[in-house]
Parts: sequence; structure tokens; C-alpha cells
Amino acid sequence: MGFILVHKQQTSRILVVHSYLNDYDWVNEINEGFTRIFDKHQEYITRYHYMNLKNQNSPRYRETSTGRVQRLIKNWEPDIIIIVDDWAQRLIGTIYIDNPDIKIIFAGVNADIEKYGYDKAKNVTGILERKPLDAIKQTALMVLASQGKDIQANQDLKIIFIGDKSANITLQIPYFGSYDWSPLRWMPPIQVDTFDDWKEAVEKAGDKYDIIMVANYQQVRQKLDSKEFIRPVDIVMTWTEKNSKIPIIGTGSGNVAEGGMIAVSVSGYEQGEVAAQMAIDIAKGVSPKDIPVVSTKQFLISVRKSAMERRKLAIPSIYEAFARATEKYYE
Repeated sequence: MGFILVHKQQTSRILVVHSYLNDYDWVNEINEGFTRIFDKHQEYITRYHYMNLKNQNSPRYRETSTGRVQRLIKNWEPDIIIIVDDWAQRLIGTIYIDNPDIKIIFAGVNADIEKYGYDKAKNVTGILERKPLDAIKQTALMVLASQGKDIQANQDLKIIFIGDKSANITLQIPYFGSYDWSPLRWMPPIQVDTFDDWKEAVEKAGDKYDIIMVANYQQVRQKLDSKEFIRPVDIVMTWTEKNSKIPIIGTGSGNVAEGGMIAVSVSGYEQGEVAAQMAIDIAKGVSPKDIPVVSTKQFLISVRKSAMERRKLAIPSIYEAFARATEKYYE
């Protein structure tokens, strides 16, 4: 009996803290990635907590949600915390930098890690989230060519990004803007507050630009003076796909599932698998400072056949095959 008690005391506890709720495809992809690794290592104890900061994000709610996580950490005493997406890094990760009793692994981080002080921390490592812009550009060019646009003739083809005003998107926009989009012309991004603003931006874009890029609309509000976000979120994407005069490329995991035509997104599965493997390595005694920070290497393609056909766009067989293989193909 004594041996069993000692063994249990020495078993590493791994706490996963998600910024968002598991009503979001991105979160479920990451959790699937965790499962693929953790199922092989059931000698470690894992626990999940969801801060739900995409559905609720008032200052008061953030304070309450942060307090819940701090109490959980104090009472459960995890050895390793995997922190997912930027909000939780800001609210939770920064509190435990260089804490001698806790090791931190980040995932889904869009900001530079210097923003959170992770670059100098001895107890932190993780995987960055970076949109696969090369693949997104190639997909945009494929869509425009399928429309009959002559890419080689150097037409003035413009791509415009439309998103909400969430911190997640605001952090990513400089990264988008620093990329070489040629032969496309990158236009100043548009961030909106309300669904009416979103509709206006989409309608105007159809008269000025050639293709729209979207990611997040989870924090598009009902009205300017309202704290309520549009729910369910597929209302936004379904309306956009139906009413946009020009094609739309999603860059978020759930864009096509929520009604979009085509999307190229970061693989949440990869984010989860890499972070989980780092946790296992640390549990076995490797120091976080000896595990290099890595960045996105994999991406996913999602396709909705009916939306492509409505715009009379051909689906390249390789796109269809990839989407079907990852269960991201929708009729």
C-alpha cells in the first residue's frame, strides 16, 4: 500500500487551460491532438478547464474566470500547465513565469512570446500558431484563376481581410500585413464591432476587391451598445457566403463548417499533439528551457462542395482529397 501511495504522489499532474469553450471547432481539434498523445501515457493525470473567453469577455468576467483558474491551480497543484490561445497566456501564464513548482507549455499563441515574458522564462516552452499564408495565397490564386482571372497578366487583384475586433485577430493583423501577397495586392484590413457593420463591409468589398479573407467573427456583436455576440456564429458565415459578390477564403478552423466555401487553417491537431508531447517529455524530467519553441508546420483544408458549385468554381482533386481525408469536406 505504501508503494502505491508514493507512486500516486509522484505521478505528474497536467492541467490544460483553454482560453475558449469546447463549442469551438478549434478547441476540439486541439483536444483531439492532446488525446492522441495522452492516451498512450495514462500514467499521468490530466484535467481540462475552459475559460470561455470567446463567448464572454467583459473585464468583470475575465477577472472572475482568472480567479477560478488560480483557485484550481492552488487546490489541484498541477506540475505542468498547458495554456491554449492568447487570452489565457495573458491572464494565467504571466502569473506563473519562473514559478519553481510549475512548468508551462503554451499552444495557439499568435503574439510574439516576448509579449508575455516567455522569451526569458526558464519554465516555459511551447508551439506558436501562425497562419499558413503561403497556402492561403495559393488557394486565393487558385480560386481567382478558376473564375477566369488572368493572374499572369498582372491584373490589379486585391485581397481584403474582414474580421471582428477580438484580441486574437488584432494580434494577427501585423503578421498578415508583413507577408508578401504578390501578385495580389493586400488592402488595409477591416475590423468591425456589429453584424450590421460586418454586412456593410462585405457588401462594399464586393464592389472594390476581388477576394475576401476571413477568420474570426465570434465577437461580432448584435448591436453597438450590446454585450451579446451573435449566436450561433454560423449565422455570420452563412450570411456572408450567401451575400458576398466575391469569393471568400476562410483561415479559421470552423469557417467552412459554419457555412463557408473553402478554408486553409492551422492544424489544431498539430498544436495539441506537439504541446502534449512536450508535457510528456517534461514529466519525464526534461527541462522546458531545453525544449525549443516551435511554430506551425501543418495546415488543414476545408471545402464545402455546394458553395463552390454555386460560384461555379472547380474543386481541384487534391483539395477535395485532403479535405475528405481530414473529415473537412462538406456537401
